[in-house]
Amino acid sequence: MIADEQVTTEPSSLFSAQDQAAIRAQLKKRLILVLIPVLVLLGAAIYFAIQRNEVVTDVLTIVSLSALIFCYDLFLKPLRCYQRHLDNVISGRRRAVDLPFLAISDDISLVDGVPYRAMTCTDLDAKGRPYDRLFYFDAEKPFPASK
Repeated sequence: MIADEQVTTEPSSLFSAQDQAAIRAQLKKRLILVLIPVLVLLGAAIYFAIQRNEVVTDVLTIVSLSALIFCYDLFLKPLRCYQRHLDNVISGRRRAVDLPFLAISDDISLVDGVPYRAMTCTDLDAKGRPYDRLFYFDAEKPFPASK
């Protein structure tokens, strides 16, 4: 462990259990909204399979699975990535570091499916030479006012 880093057990001030609960509720709602039409299409495909109408069965199966893949990538995956991020922030390892702030990027970049802003701080290596450290700040949260 580096000398100027301290392990802390205090809860994160940016995120709370309410944020986690809200993301889980939103994910559950989106999952239900995606599964209803997909299950209806698959039910229709099963009905036409029983009726031995192969062309309609094939088309309905392809359309339902394509819709499932499309809706997962568009609606569920970003929320699932953000939920994983929140779980890691709230229940993962925490370190507190006091470093001089240099800059925060105006550009938003996706890292592991979560939008972040790049934040640069200055730190000292073992020989006392300064170097820049890159941190990611959640783009969904407002940046705290500087002191």
